[in-house]
Amino acid sequence: MGFETFVARRYLRSPRKDRSISVITKISVIGVAIGVMALIVALSVMNGFEKDLKGALQRVNGDLTVYSLSPNGLRWQDDNPLLTRIKETVPISAYAPFTHHQAFIMGKHKPMLTLIKGIDVNLEAGVAPINFFVRTDSFESKRDNSLVDNANRPEIEEILGKLAPHYETADGQQQGSVRKKVYGIIIGSQLAKELGVDIGDWVTIMSLEARITPMGDMPRAKRFRIVGFYESGLPTADEFFSVIDIKVAQTVFKMGNQISGLTLSVENRNKADQYKEALQKTIGFPYIINTWIDQNRNLFAMFELEKFGLAVILTMIILIAAFNIISSLIMLVIEKNKDIAILKAMGAKDQSIRRIFMMQGIIIGLTGTIIGEILGLLICWVLRNYDVIDIPPGVYVGNRISVDVQIWQISLIAAVSFLICFVVTIFPSRKASKLDPVQGLRNE
Repeated sequence: MGFETFVARRYLRSPRKDRSISVITKISVIGVAIGVMALIVALSVMNGFEKDLKGALQRVNGDLTVYSLSPNGLRWQDDNPLLTRIKETVPISAYAPFTHHQAFIMGKHKPMLTLIKGIDVNLEAGVAPINFFVRTDSFESKRDNSLVDNANRPEIEEILGKLAPHYETADGQQQGSVRKKVYGIIIGSQLAKELGVDIGDWVTIMSLEARITPMGDMPRAKRFRIVGFYESGLPTADEFFSVIDIKVAQTVFKMGNQISGLTLSVENRNKADQYKEALQKTIGFPYIINTWIDQNRNLFAMFELEKFGLAVILTMIILIAAFNIISSLIMLVIEKNKDIAILKAMGAKDQSIRRIFMMQGIIIGLTGTIIGEILGLLICWVLRNYDVIDIPPGVYVGNRISVDVQIWQISLIAAVSFLICFVVTIFPSRKASKLDPVQGLRNE
């Protein structure tokens, strides 16, 4: 290592040192740092968004959903034999029946298409945090996400109780105060915005199935009063979703005591796929079982593809910086042509010369990588703890940009960055080691 130390000191003290080499070296360090920083921040934000979205989808859809393929649905009763077989097959912690219906909903503005879900208020909270999704304030205000696991909200319990038919006092024009039977509905926050309605307003639900009347086929219609907003943070749900009482849904849509399916909450969510296979073998046709992952598999595949493409694009920044390292080392070789020739004439081996320039490139790459890692983690910390970017209510699962820093990604980014910087030093270091000392001293 004596030659390496000698050349390093000579290079640092050289009065003929070219400023352009120093500038290119600094640019290389900055380029590597920016690439590493951008890659860490981008992937961490994508991870956070994916984590929030998966959590919201899991809460909306439930762990397992059992659908009936029968046109008339599933006949439901408290001691249903299907439920007994399910409990004997998989360890479920809660269940809730539901009905699904497509209908038109009319408010103050144009009619919209909505997916109506009939729920059992007493059972739904066991499979989905309905108390968290229901809002009592305007959908223009932000929500406290710390309440996601808090089911003890009396005001929400009161709203859910109003879904069932109940009587309210209204002022009559001629007879004074009268009691009127009211059916409650909870509609998506974005759907409410499109309809131009607020809590307390009336909407009309029109079934897509017609009924025969003396005047011909007429759609079945029912007036509901809005008692709350539904906001999950998922555009697909908040723009089309409506919730009513399951008994009201069975009456309006002529289902009798039939239901569309069951939502199940299992004790171990990580084994949802195993439970699905076991249930499919046990209950079989005419039932189909889906997990919350099955219902959103294409969406998750899109996320993985986007993260991969984003990582490839941002890695190009590191590659561009790596080419600057090549430039700075080649210029260093040209500047130190005479010094290299003298050392080789004194007996320095090619391996020693090559090691010197490889060490120079490694120091540049390592410095840029460390700075990029520190800056990337610092930006992630700021995004996680401060409202740097203002997110309008209702357009995102959370109220601020979510950041999920994964250690294996940080380590992989550092390793790839260091490897790229190491590889690009091979060519200029070989060029320096192959320098002919006679050619280097010919003009001296």
